Amino acid sequence: MPIRILADSCCDLTPTLKNLLGVTLIPLELRPGSACLTDDETLDPFELLKLMKATKEATKTACPAPETYAAAMRAGDECIVITLSSKLSGSYNAACIGRDMVLEEEPEKKIFVLDSESASAGETRLALQLFDLIRAGLPFEEVVAQICPFRDRMHTLFVLEDLSNLIKNGRIGKAAGIIGSMLMLRPIMADNGVGEITCLEKVRGTGAAMVKLVARVAAMTADIPAHSVQLVLSQCNCTERALALKQSLLDSCPALEDVLVVPTGGVSTVYADDGGIVLGF
Repeated sequence: MPIRILADSCCDLTPTLKNLLGVTLIPLELRPGSACLTDDETLDPFELLKLMKATKEATKTACPAPETYAAAMRAGDECIVITLSSKLSGSYNAACIGRDMVLEEEPEKKIFVLDSESASAGETRLALQLFDLIRAGLPFEEVVAQICPFRDRMHTLFVLEDLSNLIKNGRIGKAAGIIGSMLMLRPIMADNGVGEITCLEKVRGTGAAMVKLVARVAAMTADIPAHSVQLVLSQCNCTERALALKQSLLDSCPALEDVLVVPTGGVSTVYADDGGIVLGF
């Protein structure tokens, strides 16, 4: 049996891509207001956005139980699990507990839990890389040995249009958020290399933010050989903007081989909010 890929539901995949890669998604729970939703194929992302806008409270997420991970791990002899950054969610710790439960029962199994140190498009990019390594016929130990340095080299960038959920979660002050909205400021955010979020700059207007985003990707990939980088672009309810950004990235960044555009799943929608863009490369 080939190495199985598991991922928590912050890994943004279309049904077609999920089937192609053979990824089993482990759903988180989403809690907008008094509602409790499961982040699986039954989730309506537009209904989620509507519920998020309707509540004054922060929309929370709850990681899968260790036993949920363990049940999925028992289905194969070898598996690699991709989780949300351990600095953002308890998903990684839950997966590690699930792994230990299974290995206590069946110590011959091979299970590796990969802290993505990212989210959304970053997890998707790791799933694509794992698929390529497994398809190449590499043994389990070699796949693990190669995916970790790839994760360490990977970048995650994102631009948020709606700051309301960040304000509700206390990530930015309410006054600063209101001023930012009035001035049409768009923060360009990134991972800091160890799975935490950092703000790179604030740009006035969504269009200007997209231009800056392209410029940053071009600078970050300037020394990489042409047509050698695959980039994943997750978009939250802004398909036209995402497709225009894809073309700008391909036109301006020679290192890019392809830009894969996917809609955000439930957890990513909570993080990115309406109009958010996330890049993983």
